[in-house]
Amino acid sequence: MKKIFTILSLATLTAFAGYGQNQNSGVMKATTQLKTFTVSEDGKEKEYSVKVMERRKYGMELDSKDRGLVNQDRKSTSPFVSKLVAIDSDSDKNYDDYMVLKYKGTVNNDFEVAQTEKGFDIIVGDKTMHYDVLKSNYVVKKKSKNFFIIDEFESE
Repeated sequence: MKKIFTILSLATLTAFAGYGQNQNSGVMKATTQLKTFTVSEDGKEKEYSVKVMERRKYGMELDSKDRGLVNQDRKSTSPFVSKLVAIDSDSDKNYDDYMVLKYKGTVNNDFEVAQTEKGFDIIVGDKTMHYDVLKSNYVVKKKSKNFFIIDEFESE
């Protein structure tokens, strides 16, 4: 009985240790944000929604003062942020347009979606991207062109 208990204990301990080693601590779990706005089209108010799903990946940098030591402290780094923005402009259950924004973020979350007259703005710090819901296109201001990497696609 003692041997069976010892074998089961070792198997359980090995399983938990292996599970703990496989966790990737450099990736933050995805977060989701949903906002609903209105835009005026031909004198009528049209409702649309914007869903933003975020994923952050943190690079690992070590403190230079700990160089050569076995246990080194991590240095706070800026994350690489990927945001999937889904736009539903016709109030059905399917989203109409999608775009993926990629940029180098900051340690704090300074992302904002703000309503404008013809659509919405995505603001990250002092960088801005405008999305026109009626025309289904985006415009990136000149000072922000090298900041955002944008992939846009439509649903079928």
